[in-house]
Amino acid sequence: MTSPSAVPPSGTVSDYYSSLGPLLRMAWDDNFHFGYWDGPSDTSSVQEATDRFTDLLIERLRVGPGDRVLDAGCGIGKPAMRVATATGADVLGITISELQVTQATESARLGRLSDRVAFQYADAMAMPFDDASFDAVLAFESINHMDRPTALREMARVLVSGGRLVLTDVTPPSDGSYQPADGPGVVTSLVALADWPALISDAGLVLEELTDVTEHTKDTAGRMIDGILRCRREFEERHGVSVQEVLDAAKSALPAVGSAGCAIVVARKP
Repeated sequence: MTSPSAVPPSGTVSDYYSSLGPLLRMAWDDNFHFGYWDGPSDTSSVQEATDRFTDLLIERLRVGPGDRVLDAGCGIGKPAMRVATATGADVLGITISELQVTQATESARLGRLSDRVAFQYADAMAMPFDDASFDAVLAFESINHMDRPTALREMARVLVSGGRLVLTDVTPPSDGSYQPADGPGVVTSLVALADWPALISDAGLVLEELTDVTEHTKDTAGRMIDGILRCRREFEERHGVSVQEVLDAAKSALPAVGSAGCAIVVARKP
């Protein structure tokens, strides 16, 4: 595994995950997204909670054998492989990180899923695919790294008629503390839950579900910090860089908010 850089990301999502990814994999899980816990008494592990969230989105995709699913912003491929295993569909994951393509492709090979799951370098805001190429599109906590109107139009374009878009988005805290940052190094932006109906409509899609799941995902930050503290010494010995340097680099690329929520958005192409 390539050691992360202690230098702050240079302003791209790829740089951000190249820096933070190795720490996430050790402290969290190969699912680079929120966990979903049923309540305060839920003692599920991070792996169980992140897989549970993936399963909730898989149900909403409504795909099966013979269908083609696009995972836009696929990370290192764990959700895409879970979609294929659970549904029998063929899945193509795209990311703007060459490193993630390599890691995800190897994971699919080791999981003996290379015949149904593939990964390639591509920008979800300018996809190299024909119109109506996919039966469903998944964007799992990735659209916050994109210009949403541009990405949504592209996702709508590559969907077949009747195809479904299922995504999650990070939402700002309800206290109004979030202020959009204009800095070139910031790789994430947040929009309110109330903005989503117009975003979906403007993309030519029909909104089917808009659900605030913050109550189920709010423990993510605290549990991630616990995971980082547990693996701190091992990480620093293995990679030769301090956890604090990695976190400082990541923090410089994120909006300044005390807490963030999460929403599930489901839409259909007419």
